[in-house]
Amino acid sequence: MTKAELAIKIKKFLPEGTELYVVDLLVQYKIQLKLNKPRSSKFGDYRSPLRHDNYHRITVNKDLNPFSFLTTFLHEVAHLTAYEKYRHNIDPHGKEWKQEFKILLEPVVSHHQLPDDILRALKHYMHDPSASSCSDTGLMKVLSKYDKDQKQLLEQLPLGTIFRLDSGRVFKKGKKLRSWYQCFEQPGNKEYRVSGISKVEILNTNHPT
Repeated sequence: MTKAELAIKIKKFLPEGTELYVVDLLVQYKIQLKLNKPRSSKFGDYRSPLRHDNYHRITVNKDLNPFSFLTTFLHEVAHLTAYEKYRHNIDPHGKEWKQEFKILLEPVVSHHQLPDDILRALKHYMHDPSASSCSDTGLMKVLSKYDKDQKQLLEQLPLGTIFRLDSGRVFKKGKKLRSWYQCFEQPGNKEYRVSGISKVEILNTNHPT
């Protein structure tokens, strides 16, 4: 498949004008990109090459809005470039990864037309990347404004909120455990961990924490 054909195929998932940048990264780093069905626990992931080939593998949820799709893709490419430079000798979202992500974001914020709120959020994140992009509440709030379903993220809800996941399971939100939350399935109150970036439907907020 030529670059032009690949750009046409992927264009609908990305902000207008960014498809050629993404295609260049796919070709340069020999990336196999797979579009996944929605996952509540993550937006994308990266896998280093297997022993019998030299392809990097990245998955991105295909239901993401174009701005979230692009940010997630670059997030995973940053894992790739960090891996090529440092292998597994760094923290997954440590300073090395953050620097790689900033490098990948720079062409997007400098040379592409993005909505003002997204541009501000990305620039702020680049200035002070205090967390991984998918757990940065400010960035995620701005990106989620462009979602079609307009559901909230678990990260944004008060403790004690009763919510439903896309799977239909109902939980009560508990305390934060890094990027996850201690949640209790209803009824029965059995404990589970649910990702803070899970999209949820609020059922009731009038419950004690």
